[in-house]
Amino acid sequence: MNWFVVDAAGEAFKRTRSCLLEPFELKKWLKLAIIVALAGGGSSSGYNGSIPNTETGDFPQLPFFDPAKGNGFLEQITTMPDLPALIAIIGAIALLILIFWYISSVMDFVLVESVTKNDVRLREYAKKYMRMGLNLFIIRIVLAIGFFAIFAMAALPMIVQIISDPTGNFWPMLIAGGLSLIAVILMISVFSSIINSFIHLCIPIAMYDQIGIIEALEKVVATFRQDWKQITGYWLGRFLLWTGGRVVFSILALIVLLIPGLIFLLIDGIIYFALSEMLQQRVIWMVVTSLAIIEIIVLALLSIVTIMPLHIFMKYHMLVFLKKWRPATTIPFFELEDEN
Repeated sequence: MNWFVVDAAGEAFKRTRSCLLEPFELKKWLKLAIIVALAGGGSSSGYNGSIPNTETGDFPQLPFFDPAKGNGFLEQITTMPDLPALIAIIGAIALLILIFWYISSVMDFVLVESVTKNDVRLREYAKKYMRMGLNLFIIRIVLAIGFFAIFAMAALPMIVQIISDPTGNFWPMLIAGGLSLIAVILMISVFSSIINSFIHLCIPIAMYDQIGIIEALEKVVATFRQDWKQITGYWLGRFLLWTGGRVVFSILALIVLLIPGLIFLLIDGIIYFALSEMLQQRVIWMVVTSLAIIEIIVLALLSIVTIMPLHIFMKYHMLVFLKKWRPATTIPFFELEDEN
């Protein structure tokens, strides 16, 4: 019995080499790095506000939850004078997360199209797959709500107890309930990983069979029922590849970032001491901080570009495996020189 997960590695390596090195194009690397970063999703948050003046008593003491005493945690939360601002901040953060999540869903299609054709067109592909990305985004939202509902139901007894008796001793309940919550979290993680794997497999099926995400997902599940051994080997093989690849590329990223990082530190030190005799300390720190932010962005981009080849290889590996596992789906790969 041939294991497709093993057979796919060789072709995936050839396609990765051809895509990234034959020929080497810096612009192409940067575009792929951006797509990979966006496809991974992300969120950002920040709040610049005034710190409450606790010495004058204008604001109550920040709420602190003591499981043994309770001390009115819920009452302090609901009576906070800046609660509307806090809700607004949380809402804005949630909105940003949803936006990035939608972008991530679109970029999943863009990445598949880019590596399949070996032709990176970020704007064109993003525009082409906006609707399919929206459908995938909705599916992921529904799944996230479902998993959260399962977790909330498991945590409901503790929540009810805290609300009904906020002054009670919660340590025994937290210890007993915590173990069950850990089990629930592990169960959710396993099922989430399996479903996420199916979703990534159904993306190229939806693209190239020109069907909906749900129908593509049904085809993946049907193939799984017919040949579950191959997909089980696929999960194990992918785990080993991701683990080994991340170790190797993390070490490589550290090496790549070490030299520019030391150079940036040296430059910052020189600038600091050069300006220390000319400007005020506050202005100097503003200059150095601005430079540090730019340097962090540059280092982050270097890190993404360094790790990007691993993600490209793993995407090719998934596509080649799918081609072998489900031949009914024709994936329009670009031709390799060895095939001519």
